[in-house]
Amino acid sequence: MDKNVVAYYRTSSTTNVGTDKDSKKRQSQSVLNYTSPNGMRIVGEFYDKGVSGTLDVINRPQFLEMLDFCAEHSIDTIVFESSDRLSRDLITMETSYQYLTTKLGYKLISVSNPDTFVENTPTGTLIRQVLGTIAQFEKSNLVEKLKGARERKSKLNKKLGYISRTGKGKVTGAKRLSEKNPELTGLVTAYRKKIDRKTHKPLSFRTISRLLQEEHNLFVSHNSVQRILDDVLMMRREERNRRRRKVS
Repeated sequence: MDKNVVAYYRTSSTTNVGTDKDSKKRQSQSVLNYTSPNGMRIVGEFYDKGVSGTLDVINRPQFLEMLDFCAEHSIDTIVFESSDRLSRDLITMETSYQYLTTKLGYKLISVSNPDTFVENTPTGTLIRQVLGTIAQFEKSNLVEKLKGARERKSKLNKKLGYISRTGKGKVTGAKRLSEKNPELTGLVTAYRKKIDRKTHKPLSFRTISRLLQEEHNLFVSHNSVQRILDDVLMMRREERNRRRRKVS
C-alpha cells in the first residue's frame, strides 16, 4: 500500500507564477518522479506563490494550511523539490528542520538530496548546513546581479532622458501609477487645481483623499495622491525635455 504524503512548492517571485511559467511545473514533476517509484501517493499539494525563501515557514500561508491538512489526515511526510524550497537562509532552514522534525514529528524529503533531511546525525546536519549555505549564497548572488542590472538600466534611461522622481530612471515599458488609472489621475489633478478657502492654497493631499472617498467612493491614500501628482509633474517635465531635444 502506498504511503500518503503531501507536496510543497514555493516560488520567491510573482514573475514565476502563472500557467505559462515552468517553476511550479518543474517542482511538481520532480516530486512526482521521486514519489511514484518509491511507493508514495501525493494526497495534497500546497504552493506558496511569491514567498521569500528567507521567510520562516510558520509565516507562510500555504505551509500553515499544509500542516493543518497533515494533522487532520494523519500525514507525517512532506516532500519538496530541493532544500531551497524550504528555505534560502541557513538559520531559517535549520530552525525549520528542527521545529518540523523534532517538535512536530514530520519526515522531510528533499527529492534532489533525499537523505539530507532524513538523517538527524552530525553528517546529516553538516550536509543540510552546507546546502543551506549554498542556497543563501545563490540568493545573495542573485540579489547583487539584479541590483547591478537595475543600476545599468537606470544609467541608460538617465542618458536617454527617462528620469524618475527618484533620479534612478523609469524602466521602459513600466507604467507609472498615474498611467494605470487615467480617470483617477484626472480627478486628482482636478482637485489639486482647486483652492482651499481657509488656507488659500491648493487642496492638500489628505483633503483630496477625503474628497475622493466622499464624492466618488474611491479609497485612495494621501500618499498615493502625492505619488500620482508627482508622476504627472514628472511626465510633463519629461515631455518638455523631449520637445527641447527635438528643437535642438
